[in-house]
Amino acid sequence: MKVVVDQDIKHFKEIVELIDKLKPIDFIYAKSKDVNNFLIKDAEVIFVRSTVEVNQNLLNNSATRLIGSATAGFDHIDSKYLDKKNIDWFHAPGCNSSSVVHYVLSCISFLVKNELFDINNTVGIIGCGNVGSKLRIALSNLGIKNKTYDPFLDMDFLTNIDGIKACELITLHTPLTSNSKYPTKNMLDSSFIGTLKSKILINTSRGGIVDESAVLRNKDLIYVSDVWNNEPVPNKTLIDRSLIATPHIAGHSFDGKINGTIKLITKLLEYINQKDEVNNALHIINSHFSLNNKDQKYLDINEYFDKYNVNNESNKFKRLYKESAGEDLEKTFKNLRSDHPLRRDVIDY
Repeated sequence: MKVVVDQDIKHFKEIVELIDKLKPIDFIYAKSKDVNNFLIKDAEVIFVRSTVEVNQNLLNNSATRLIGSATAGFDHIDSKYLDKKNIDWFHAPGCNSSSVVHYVLSCISFLVKNELFDINNTVGIIGCGNVGSKLRIALSNLGIKNKTYDPFLDMDFLTNIDGIKACELITLHTPLTSNSKYPTKNMLDSSFIGTLKSKILINTSRGGIVDESAVLRNKDLIYVSDVWNNEPVPNKTLIDRSLIATPHIAGHSFDGKINGTIKLITKLLEYINQKDEVNNALHIINSHFSLNNKDQKYLDINEYFDKYNVNNESNKFKRLYKESAGEDLEKTFKNLRSDHPLRRDVIDY
């Protein structure tokens, strides 16, 4: 059996070599840009990251029966086409949720340090999924008041969207959707952004959720973002205007990436009828990468910034992206994502 794997999926090749049941498989490793129809033509399984568009162009007349993505999001996957062709697919929701929570808390810590956010103010969370639910718990444990909005859920603690608009800081944790009951594409439109006077907005979800032109017009809004329209060539003006700007790395902790890899390995073992080997594989992975060696939860918001200085990363991104031009813009963005400094998750709820 042939399996094509994006070579930048964290430690995938190293893990495969540790698991005997996977050794007979013919693994083909390639860069994202080289994962094309010719390469995967006779591959039964394909494992990708968000940098590969999984659609008809990639899969036309191929032998592929299973697609896996080591990512929390799946907007790079044409699920309707896969379902139509009876090709099984999966992704790794929640794999980097703790990583994103740490990023957001580092940003809030930076805001507190610079007296831009009062610890007694309220954080509004849009989306109560894998990230939003963990962030809500973390903030509560830190003694920071918070409200959560999620129209898909029915829980006593949830508020309406007006309750979120009343908060001093709003943070987004939703997928990018267009054809759903509550679509999130351009959810924070010009009208919404216009109501945010002297507020803070943090976006770690997707660029398409926020009307970026409205952000540029609202001079009273403090904008913090890790995600952008038109990646990997986002708007230079918006990056420069943002208080904190990073190249889509909020979920790029060591643990977050390894969790995505684990999901692929687990599904592959199940696919080849080796489900009984999953626990053994997890034991091998944990023993090699110390995944259970998480730091303890912190009692002070400042410690999140001390563990991960998000402002340093922002300054580097702004400087290098500003100096780039033409085709180098894309190269700079991608290189900074790849060169993101190693960090470990500091919480795991």
